[in-house]
Amino acid sequence: MRARPGLMRSAALLLAGVVAGGGLMYLHNAEAGPAEPVKPAPLDYSRYRKLDLLARSLAIVEQHYVRPVDSERMIYAAITGLVSELDPHSEFLPPQEARLLREDIEGSFGGVGMVVVLKQESQTPARVVLEIREVIAGGPAARAAIKIGDLITAIEGKPIGHFFDLRRAISAMRGAPGTKVSFTLEGAPSKGGKSVPRAITVTREFIDSPAVTPVYLGEGMAHVRLRDFSETSAHELSEAIAAMKQSAGKAGLQGVVLDLRDNGGGLLDQAVAIVDLFVDEGPIVRTRGRMGNLLDESRAHPGGAWSRVPLAVLINKASASASEVVAGALQDHRRALIVGERSYGKGSVQAPFELGDGSVLKLTISLYYTPADRLIQASGILPDVLVGTELTAYKDSIPELEPERAQPRHLRPESFGYPASTQNDEGEALRAAGSDAQLRAAVQHLRSHIQLQSRTTPRMVGRGSRRG
Repeated sequence: MRARPGLMRSAALLLAGVVAGGGLMYLHNAEAGPAEPVKPAPLDYSRYRKLDLLARSLAIVEQHYVRPVDSERMIYAAITGLVSELDPHSEFLPPQEARLLREDIEGSFGGVGMVVVLKQESQTPARVVLEIREVIAGGPAARAAIKIGDLITAIEGKPIGHFFDLRRAISAMRGAPGTKVSFTLEGAPSKGGKSVPRAITVTREFIDSPAVTPVYLGEGMAHVRLRDFSETSAHELSEAIAAMKQSAGKAGLQGVVLDLRDNGGGLLDQAVAIVDLFVDEGPIVRTRGRMGNLLDESRAHPGGAWSRVPLAVLINKASASASEVVAGALQDHRRALIVGERSYGKGSVQAPFELGDGSVLKLTISLYYTPADRLIQASGILPDVLVGTELTAYKDSIPELEPERAQPRHLRPESFGYPASTQNDEGEALRAAGSDAQLRAAVQHLRSHIQLQSRTTPRMVGRGSRRG
């Protein structure tokens, strides 16, 4: 995407919320009426006249409030109130929170090595907790025996509800390497009882979380999870697929499952670069501003490194923003089968503007559209194959009907000199997918696609037959 003056970096950001890997901010859908034409400003118009009202109010508070006030905090609060009248993704970030945003972009920071989401529990009394979705292998949290599914109820003795939002809670978790942070955690409740809270103290370390996690499933198929769209994601993804090709050996790389589940977004230029790996030509994404005016269009380049590899893409409800750009582009180009759940529907582009004191104004500047000009905002990407998270047991349609092979005098298939059809063999790739229902569906559909592409038409004339 082309740079705009005043941007903190050359690429606009697509963020569904600050995440330590997968957090989510809620999107409120509001229908807008027809746009009115912009009228010329009055001759005596001045935006500074409006600021005079703010300056007067600040002066009155400083002079007459019962206690001294921090003028900088007052200004920050005023700017926060200003952008709160806009959409949910436009926001003002004071210096400390702006630093958190930069760390997410760069993909490295001082922390404890876990991915959390904010969760509102419905129990009585109601409370807010952090649910652990992922623990980074080898990190401080993993060594402290913190597990996926554990709940953080307090950080440094403060209940999670005191942090107001996910970003502030994550900011409390992060810090300089070598410093300590304490947590109160609860595990999954045992049968017939409640989970017992436990207190742990973890030493922060420099966390350089990889954006890509590849796993070779077997049968020439690879599962590659993309955690976020940070500065090196496209390069890491291409290298991971190349490594999977090496793992496939002589069988060759038969297919890739690109996993974008729980990926809340990141850098737009990385989303474009990733689509470019799989597509040789045509548009990837369009951004439109006020009145639907086209601001930019990113297009694929010939010679995509993996443009011939069969591809399936996994998405879920927490796949947002840049993830939706990738899934929507690959779907429109008919380049990949999209499997999973309808995505989040965050189709707006935010650009960070530095304000000079370390604070940042993150402002929605445009909306993005797929190559087929589909607007993703508040509607999301609908998968080609809709699959939930639970495995459903196979149910026989006619259980009372005995198959041919159950007949006592049936003709055995080996009697004809041809191999019998394989039965009840999931295969290496499905066994590697385990109980992950969505990954299993992606593998099954990808395997079917590969078989259809390689299948040749059988000869219909039997041995010994003659044509007249």
